[in-house]
Amino acid sequence: MNFITSSWFVDLLLFTVYALLVATLALTLWSMWHSYRKRQRQSSDNGVPTRGIAWGVWALLTVTLAATWLFASTRPLSINGSIYDNRFWLRASDMLINSSLVLMLVAVMSVLFGMSGLSRRLKGAHRNSGKERKRVKQDDV
Repeated sequence: MNFITSSWFVDLLLFTVYALLVATLALTLWSMWHSYRKRQRQSSDNGVPTRGIAWGVWALLTVTLAATWLFASTRPLSINGSIYDNRFWLRASDMLINSSLVLMLVAVMSVLFGMSGLSRRLKGAHRNSGKERKRVKQDDV
């Protein structure tokens, strides 16, 4: 009997997978509850609009999941001679793969935007344009 295919090893592997799934879900729910409770007390942290960022992330995730679900392929797959034609699971797996790619692309673009310093220059230009308008109004009077 092969070690990898022995029944106790498979049972141990399944137990470990289920335990990690439960632990991940519990940690995710606790993290969501903790961040929601913390956000209720403050809307910005050191000038960073945390509430707006959190709502933006949730909106992006929801829109991405919905869009990739709608555009997911349901074409049957032939894997190792077996045909997989369950439309729900084909669509769900395609949705998760494409959503992860889209969200990784958005994350990389966000990091590059933050590293470029463009956001600080835009804030500075916005602040300066307001000061210039005030000076023009004062000079006209």
